[in-house]
Amino acid sequence: MKKLLTLFALVAAIFTACDKDSGEVNYDNLKIKLTSESVMNFGKEGGNGVITYDFEQLDEATRSNAPQAITVAEWITDVTVNESDNNVTFNVSSNDGGNREATIKVWLGDYSFMVMVKQTGVVSYDQTFVATHVGGTYYGKVQTRGHDYFVILSNMQPESVASVPYGACEYRFDIYSERGAAFDSVRRVPVGTYTLDHQRTGEPGTIDAYQDCSYMYDNRELARNEAFKSGTLTVTENSIIADVTLFNGETHHIEYHGDCIMEDYTEPTFADIHPVSQYTSDIEFDVTGGEFMPIYRGNWFDSQSDVWFVHMIEQRNGFSGVYLLFDFLVPRSNGGFENKDGFVGEYTLLDPNAESWDYTFPAGRLRDDSLQLHAWYAKCVNGQVDMSQAAPITAGTIKVDKDGDGYILTVDGKDDNGNNIKGTFRGKANEYDNQAHD
Repeated sequence: MKKLLTLFALVAAIFTACDKDSGEVNYDNLKIKLTSESVMNFGKEGGNGVITYDFEQLDEATRSNAPQAITVAEWITDVTVNESDNNVTFNVSSNDGGNREATIKVWLGDYSFMVMVKQTGVVSYDQTFVATHVGGTYYGKVQTRGHDYFVILSNMQPESVASVPYGACEYRFDIYSERGAAFDSVRRVPVGTYTLDHQRTGEPGTIDAYQDCSYMYDNRELARNEAFKSGTLTVTENSIIADVTLFNGETHHIEYHGDCIMEDYTEPTFADIHPVSQYTSDIEFDVTGGEFMPIYRGNWFDSQSDVWFVHMIEQRNGFSGVYLLFDFLVPRSNGGFENKDGFVGEYTLLDPNAESWDYTFPAGRLRDDSLQLHAWYAKCVNGQVDMSQAAPITAGTIKVDKDGDGYILTVDGKDDNGNNIKGTFRGKANEYDNQAHD
């Protein structure tokens, strides 16, 4: 499965708000909020709808700018903002097809809300499923324009990507959003409408159609695994609605109502052992002739800094020897992927509460699915990490210097057992097109 990530895997649609009308307008005190229902239901005959809104802490300069509203659904027409009445009106066309959903976005400045419009049709579903739990994880952004969220809608608490509890039915959606999750924040499923994409473009507003990314797994009686042939998923602040068609022709309607925060089974725990490091003495290394594999991830943590994922191996042939990996946060002004040396610099340990994350690295940690993240020292044998010779780097400094057509990385850190981790790694970079788009 795509999401059964190994150490060497390169892991890792909300509508975008329009620009402010004028740079002179002060939006600091602006809050526009929904006062009517967030989900509006219509029969197959269609009809007229009214969305009402109000303001909080609104100054006169801001109030002089009109709210805006938009939808991409062709069957929702005449979307009109009525400033004097603080409402948005719209028309829903009659429906001679299947059930359908879409969203209307209303915004003013940097504040906005979404309303889901649902309409019944003349075609019934083969199965209707009501989820009680939202699980999954966030994989960030690598080589895609969208931020990758793996969302699980289940009738039970999801266990992991690798397993489904007996008695559970899960619908899994690998979606790409315009907006990423903030570092160490809750994993809220981004509001928007997503459509199954068999081209697997990773564009915002799409669902990865690969059979091991978006599919149904029913483990209630006889385990059944079915990929999606087509489908849409619509997320509001308090609901997730999906309609999918399987390759066998079955149509399924899935609903979840509640807080759309994923119950993430990949919390930053240290699995069953603490400390993770198995070392009882200091670690020293000196590598010459190794290989750097830098990957630009872009605004991976939804912060004011860009991320370079840099991992390196002592012996490329056989993938063995000293193995190091880091997530380096750099200024967004560094030039992104176009600046091949954008990760050169001196780094200190990240403080998530600091005003700037530039030239910092997050401490290494081990996720519950055994994925090493952020900052690690390890030894590899025949492409496999020997966990008895692996340690997260949780303190210290890292320095990357340019050395002719190669690089020198210097580590002066500590593991989570208090041992020193010191050494240098010299080598050249393996270049390939891995651009992450912003």
